[in-house]
Amino acid sequence: MKKSILILVAVAALVSTQSAAAAPQVIDTELKDSSRDRAIPIKVRVPDGDKKAPLVIFSHGLGGSREGGKAWGEYWSANGYLVVHLQHLGSDEAIWRGDESERPKDRLQRAMQPEQLIGRTDDVRFLISEIERQQKDGAKNWMARADLSRIAMTGHSYGAHTTSGLAGQRYPGAVKTLADPRIKAFIAFSPNATGLERTMPDRYGSMSVPFLSITGTRDGDPLSKNPYSRDAAEKRTKVYEYQPAGDKYLFVLNGADHMVFNGDANGSRAEMPHLKEIPKSAAPRIFDAVQVSTLKFLDSYLRDDAKAKAWLNTEAAQFFASAGEWKTK
Repeated sequence: MKKSILILVAVAALVSTQSAAAAPQVIDTELKDSSRDRAIPIKVRVPDGDKKAPLVIFSHGLGGSREGGKAWGEYWSANGYLVVHLQHLGSDEAIWRGDESERPKDRLQRAMQPEQLIGRTDDVRFLISEIERQQKDGAKNWMARADLSRIAMTGHSYGAHTTSGLAGQRYPGAVKTLADPRIKAFIAFSPNATGLERTMPDRYGSMSVPFLSITGTRDGDPLSKNPYSRDAAEKRTKVYEYQPAGDKYLFVLNGADHMVFNGDANGSRAEMPHLKEIPKSAAPRIFDAVQVSTLKFLDSYLRDDAKAKAWLNTEAAQFFASAGEWKTK
């Protein structure tokens, strides 16, 4: 018990130290991809200063919005990262406000069709290309701060699917890959292995990029009758299990459920009243562990921080022992 308390105090101290920078500027705006006649609402968190900053992109889960990932984006931007939260029309919060004569299940199924996933990855591609274009044109806005040689993709739930697609997950049928080589590192909150088990080596076996999977022991399907199913939670580790070795990490947090990884301890549960709130005693432990682990990962692969990378591979497992299980390969 004493050791656990000391570890939690250490995590809290590290979070406090790394969050000491000035508060970032927050911008709500919208991009327009005229080639697809598609609007892309975004929330931008611009770090303090005027130097170029690594770019971190966050993709929300099914039925979410650009408000998703708030706790993670605030923390990353306070530590010098330019963070953009995307909102993907067609699989965003509008599905909860659809035709009342249509079953919610049908709305959800429509929002999970392959064309929606392709639309999401195209949103990310457009964002990066638009920043490239505006920088070439001498941009004076927040886009001028983005260092496009250092980009990370992150996302929760359906946003984790989006992240995996851009990281090189392979698919059956005509579209084999949705990968974008401009992105250097990936963080998937609540990833979920898809397809039959025998197909998983092919789906995930060629993902050679740096990848961090984050899940929890209660991270089941939030729309099911048993949203805390241990079997469903264990399936979320399979993406990591079938990925090739090299720069791969898995963090399974004790007691963490699906919606906590949206980055809002309880507010994101509004559309799912059957879900229990995260106990006040547990939320800080989960949030602190996620913030520390993801920042170390981003520093390792977007800032070439050798000490941070060594820490992930040699010290993190013991450091997070009371919070959950940390694996690397």
